[in-house]
Amino acid sequence: MLPWWFWVLLWTVLVLATVLVAVLAGFRLFKRGMAVVEGLGAAADQIGEGLSRPGTVVEYTPNPRRYPHGTDATHSDPEKIRKLRDKGQAERIEARRLRRVARRTERGQAQNMRDLRLF
Repeated sequence: MLPWWFWVLLWTVLVLATVLVAVLAGFRLFKRGMAVVEGLGAAADQIGEGLSRPGTVVEYTPNPRRYPHGTDATHSDPEKIRKLRDKGQAERIEARRLRRVARRTERGQAQNMRDLRLF
């Protein structure tokens, strides 16, 4: 049988070793976390520089209005809604045709005869 002071010494050493490992792991984790924060700061700076350059603003064309919309479509005269929907569809088709002609002209591609409405 081992004396009582051996058990006290053994448990003291085990507890101190556990505390030391926990402190070292916490310190290592803190250092890695600080490295991640520094990397995020550098990335944010690069993104900020990229966004602050002149000429990087993207202008979007407005979406054509879609007919009918919302509760107007469910509580109005069906014939009126059908005409509005057909009008909206024709507007969207025309907008797509104009974008297609402009895109092909910009790229120097051949145009479709139907898009130019020559026939």
